[in-house]
Amino acid sequence: MIRKDLTGALIIVLGALVTAFSYNYFSPSGIALFGQWETSKGVVSAASKTGSVNNSIEITSSDIIWQMVQKKERVVLDVRPHEIYNQGHLPHALSFPLMTFDDDFPELLNLINRSSPVMVYCSSVACTDSHEFADRLKNMGYTDVKVFSGGFRLWQEKGYEIEKNEK
Repeated sequence: MIRKDLTGALIIVLGALVTAFSYNYFSPSGIALFGQWETSKGVVSAASKTGSVNNSIEITSSDIIWQMVQKKERVVLDVRPHEIYNQGHLPHALSFPLMTFDDDFPELLNLINRSSPVMVYCSSVACTDSHEFADRLKNMGYTDVKVFSGGFRLWQEKGYEIEKNEK
């Protein structure tokens, strides 16, 4: 009797697993089972069926980013929400949240030439918004776009200067 119950339970569990993995595999919004989870290699991202993070445009060194910011070598775009940007951001960074990209793009075109060197960042290596924003810029004809993979969190951890917007 116990053996029969255990066998039945095992069959139900295996059936549920097969169903779940099948649904996940065929679903366009399925959860990725593989990806880049090592933070030292750049932005943490799940392997996607439709695309993935372009690690070749990442700058992982906060020291290099610090030098770029000091020398004003690139236009710096913060793609976090305005409220978070106002609490603290990299010096001279402009606020262009990913969620309002379509609305803000005309303003961006007026401020930044498509051949200007641009550096985009968001919260941390766990945030892929900067990559999505960079991809959109590239699709709109911007030719020199980089992503600071460590984002604001790494900048802050290193103790670099932060600007805040007073309300």
